[in-house]
Amino acid sequence: MPAEDIKAQKQRLNLGEILWGDQVEPSLFEFEVLTNITCASLCVRQMKLKEKELLTKRIEENYRGNLILDNLPVSEEGSGSRSRFSKVVSTGFPIGIPKRRSGMGRTVVFNHLEFSVFFHESDTSVEDEDTYRIVGFQVSPMSIDFADTDCGPKFSPEAGGSPVFSTDDSIRWTYSVHWYPSDVEWSTRWDIYLKASPMENRIHWFSIINSLIIVIVLSVFIAFVLLRALRRDLARYNDPEAIQEDRDESGWKLVHGDVFRKPERAGLLSVFVGSGVQLIGMASVTIIFAAFGFLSPANRGSLLTALIVTFVLLGFANGYVTARLAKYFKMRSWRIIFITSIFFPGQMFIAYFLLNLVHWGNKASSATPFMSILTLVALWTFVSLPLVLVGGGFGYRADELTVPVKVTSIPRTIPPQPWYIQYPAAAILPGFLPFGAAFIESVLILSSVWQGRVYYVFGFLALVFVMVLLTAAEATIVLIYVQLVNLEYRWWWRSFIGAGSYGIWLMGYSVLYYLIVLSVRSWWSSVLYFGYMAMASYFCFVMIGAFGFLLTFVFVRIIYGSIKID
Repeated sequence: MPAEDIKAQKQRLNLGEILWGDQVEPSLFEFEVLTNITCASLCVRQMKLKEKELLTKRIEENYRGNLILDNLPVSEEGSGSRSRFSKVVSTGFPIGIPKRRSGMGRTVVFNHLEFSVFFHESDTSVEDEDTYRIVGFQVSPMSIDFADTDCGPKFSPEAGGSPVFSTDDSIRWTYSVHWYPSDVEWSTRWDIYLKASPMENRIHWFSIINSLIIVIVLSVFIAFVLLRALRRDLARYNDPEAIQEDRDESGWKLVHGDVFRKPERAGLLSVFVGSGVQLIGMASVTIIFAAFGFLSPANRGSLLTALIVTFVLLGFANGYVTARLAKYFKMRSWRIIFITSIFFPGQMFIAYFLLNLVHWGNKASSATPFMSILTLVALWTFVSLPLVLVGGGFGYRADELTVPVKVTSIPRTIPPQPWYIQYPAAAILPGFLPFGAAFIESVLILSSVWQGRVYYVFGFLALVFVMVLLTAAEATIVLIYVQLVNLEYRWWWRSFIGAGSYGIWLMGYSVLYYLIVLSVRSWWSSVLYFGYMAMASYFCFVMIGAFGFLLTFVFVRIIYGSIKID
């Protein structure tokens, strides 16, 4: 097909598809409804040296081919029955067998594709003609040297023959098409990609139960240990008959004059928390819509598009929260509001742009066009920025945040602290529990992103998302209470970093996942993997850190508002 015709038939992609790296173009395969093709020749390619080297490299790097028929992605035949744990098929197909697995010491090329198209006869007809709906699309890739085998009406893939190698001077590409009736209806044709096996459902439920146990244990600890200790402390501090010296000997009340002291880099903390609130809203709204089925995988790119649109529209929340905190810290300034409007999106944009340069440099089809990047800039300039400024205006006009105790003029000396309250332990330990609660879901999401599987169990994801936020917040509250008991009153940044350390654990696991699960041989592919995982981990760090900070702030206000200060 001429390049002009291919360009003319290219589908228009939405923003999510483009940013995800999808490029849908018409192929040379020709299908006719209910018409079987035993063996058809696609083309014969005289391979040049550079083409041989490139094909060998792509096969050794486990590249996969992807095709779409009637908006259904092709799945590798039999891929859903290879594991007793997962019945979800793998989209796409391998383009060959790497040398290390071929058993022949050479790289094998899959030059023949055996397509299976499944159709369901519709109950309705158009102009007295029967109508059929495609409900399945599978492929079985093969390597057949047609110098020994005839490609014609008598072709049989079971006959075998010599394989084709990437070093061959000439390769003939062929395909077959077979149509099969199916009882699968149009409404359930995506189940083969989405529906989990009973084993996977049990794993999901075990994960949910595990997360619930962690949340319950932490809640019980807070309810029966922390609140009991607080009740005892409050009774002692508020006892009018108690001796003044006894009341002031120890405990978290001693730092009541310092606990709300302005922290270092208070403006930066305000920006972090405001950005985190925007991310919490974005993630919550998108997961809710996905859980109710509004973001179908049939609409490619809809999930990423929803994330971007929701993030832009929630700029108001970012500006409002940042302004409220900045006003409390006596740092009221429109400069902070402008900074918070570009802080997180600017970091993500720069990282994405640099990674996109890698795509451009390698001439990858997944590279984002420059016009799409300008679209992102326009969304920030004309939608997000104004909303952040409006939110900041409302935040500055709102009443100033109040605290129950006054801040003294002279900071209190902080005594030596146990190791688990000091950095780096205080910045890492709280994130372990929420990461453990979401471990199974994290593995499934990574498999979806990096191994070509479709993830659509957003109901489970919504439950895990809530439990991760609660677990992170509860673990951080426990840490801050222990810290205050030890007269360490610098809790502002520690509550944010401690809760956000989930992102640190996620990044650490991504390294382990890279070493154990993935088989990446290209240096640039490794750069892309760690670049995108760093972006995802930083996203989680800011989002969960903001949630932990806000709940810790409420907790500290409550306990210090419950004591009598002379």
